[in-house]
Amino acid sequence: MSYSQRESPILGTLCERLVQDQYGELAARVFSIFARYGRQTLAALTRASYLNGRQIKHGLVVLIQQHLIFHSSADPRATSYEVDWAQAYALVRYGKISVLVENRMGKEAANVVSNLLSLGHTRVADLKEAYFPSHKASAANGEANGLANGAVAGPKANGVKLNGTTPKTNGAVEIPSELDDAKLAVATLTNGDAPTENGTANGTPEMNGNKKRPISEATKSNGIESKEAKTSQEAQMVDGANEIKSVDDLERVLERLIDRGWVVQVDETHYLSPGDAHILAREQVMDESYQGSLPSGTKAKEMMNQQILERKREIRDDALKKPHFVASKRAAPDNSPPQANKRTKLNNGETAIAIPGMVPAQPTSQSQDRIVLRVNLEKVAVAMRTDALVRLVEQRLGHVTAECYKIMLYHLERHIPRCWDELEGEIVPFNADLTDPRFRTTSQNVAKKLDRKIDVFEGLDPATVVKEVGRNSKVDSKNRVHPPLHPHKISLDIKAKIVDKHINMLAEDPLRFVTWVSRNGVNEWTVQFDEISKAFVQAEIEKTIEARKGPLGVKLVRALKKKGKLDERQTSIAMMMSATEIRGVVNDLAVQGYVQTQEIPKVDRREAKLTMIYTWYDIQRAREKLLHDTYKGMVRILQRLEFESKQRETLLRKAERSDVVGNETKWLSKFELEKLKEWRDIEEKLLLQLEREDEVVAVVRDFVRPMLSI
Repeated sequence: MSYSQRESPILGTLCERLVQDQYGELAARVFSIFARYGRQTLAALTRASYLNGRQIKHGLVVLIQQHLIFHSSADPRATSYEVDWAQAYALVRYGKISVLVENRMGKEAANVVSNLLSLGHTRVADLKEAYFPSHKASAANGEANGLANGAVAGPKANGVKLNGTTPKTNGAVEIPSELDDAKLAVATLTNGDAPTENGTANGTPEMNGNKKRPISEATKSNGIESKEAKTSQEAQMVDGANEIKSVDDLERVLERLIDRGWVVQVDETHYLSPGDAHILAREQVMDESYQGSLPSGTKAKEMMNQQILERKREIRDDALKKPHFVASKRAAPDNSPPQANKRTKLNNGETAIAIPGMVPAQPTSQSQDRIVLRVNLEKVAVAMRTDALVRLVEQRLGHVTAECYKIMLYHLERHIPRCWDELEGEIVPFNADLTDPRFRTTSQNVAKKLDRKIDVFEGLDPATVVKEVGRNSKVDSKNRVHPPLHPHKISLDIKAKIVDKHINMLAEDPLRFVTWVSRNGVNEWTVQFDEISKAFVQAEIEKTIEARKGPLGVKLVRALKKKGKLDERQTSIAMMMSATEIRGVVNDLAVQGYVQTQEIPKVDRREAKLTMIYTWYDIQRAREKLLHDTYKGMVRILQRLEFESKQRETLLRKAERSDVVGNETKWLSKFELEKLKEWRDIEEKLLLQLEREDEVVAVVRDFVRPMLSI
């Protein structure tokens, strides 16, 4: 079974609540059936629920559009459906994804990504039409293509209008024909606005009563965004503060997102579960190499398994290949001089030659408009790991060193497709191939991209700075430089030497944030992400144990991790403590699941004094236990949010009215304003805690592959 598909009951409860918050009660009820019963056909789904066929099909269309379930038609008799647990959990990160993209590529790119997240997937043509409505183009698209996904116009789902116009539904991979009668328009777009609070096509108005704030938008701006901030942001978008101004701007944004891997083209294999992908690869290998029959013999079967693994990689990589997308008008590089917009004609007047250095305009082809795009969640985990590493470096080594490290990680991040590869046996290239220049950088490259406003001398020993820069300066008894040095007036070469000192601090840290490699006498650096991520996981487990059992629990775990399986006497020797002091901590951590115990009787009778009790620490089991506890904490946070909102349901309905939003002081009493402020404070604290829990999930689950105890 795929590691990402190993769900627990508490994860099903969490994802069900996330789906309900985002897409409504009907979609959540259909999702809950898959969470409880696993893989189902449409007929089995109808038998397992009390919903009628029409309601189930409406819910399925929303779930398929949002990539929350896999579906496969390998069996010609019926289509099978299965939950995509990774995508379902990612609903809690939708707001954070927009923030990650904004930090790297600006507000326009974050705007596009936010819309793609709310839609699930969409065609480029429909994205253009949504941002820049054209009645003529809209009519042409309606006559030629109709609606996407085999859906017929129906209730509006998961969207709001853009400039007073509701665009057509987005293009998509074809939905199974048995859902064609769902008659559902899947989504609409905004140009800066957030998704509606419960906009979903449930098909049954009585089931669409939740008016809760979506988790995706609630976690913006470092995980928190109050309703006042959300309202002011929407007002700014309406005013055109952050809008994409033209189709050319939109194409350039899409080109950058595709080039950096944040957006990928939708492929049919994206809807296949890991099990279905394995069956597909197995059938292809058998047909091509074994004439449709299983080989005999151990070596032949091992060779076949290796070929199946390679074919699965090929299928995955082909599905993630970047489509050929070129903006109609490319933006000139930041440091390039303006070019003359001229063309020199030949004598016969038939051809034109571009002037050297000029970037010619390239009109967008119809094939580009038909490309269907979605957000790549694997890239999100890479970006979250980058931010987590930068925060850790800032805590340990300071702000300037963290800025240098961030530039290095941003450079590597563009070439890293995922944090770890789920296909067993594959060597991750960006951890193993140190000769590839894409995964190496120099201090000169970091110095060029470092902001000029940053004081590169900060965090370094003044004597080191004087040695590299100020030949005429001296360090006094108070560790100050006289005359003072100006970090903004040094040359690029000197700045690179100072940056190299910061990178050396990263390399000398016990966590080994960077690794030195050399080529032609130039200092080059790379990052060994696997080792750092393992230390991340261990630190998170120790932090949790320390909060529960204090330093003694951490001491026990470290001793067991170093020594392996120990009995009570050996544990006492390793920790230099008496068995009486250790016994209670061992029992508590064993009950909680963070250490493992084993009883081996010396004789046939089960007596305590004649039984050997061994204790050991399994980091993978402790990791999964911590992950389970974190899921449980997130569920309780969502339950508390629901409880608190129901306690103030009347007030919140009044505050969310269109005539009250922005005029609260005019229409709400003093008592109501106090209660509204109290609710927003409670909501902000709970959502902040939810974001912190998600960061723990990212560290424990997403950054590194499953580990074995040493």
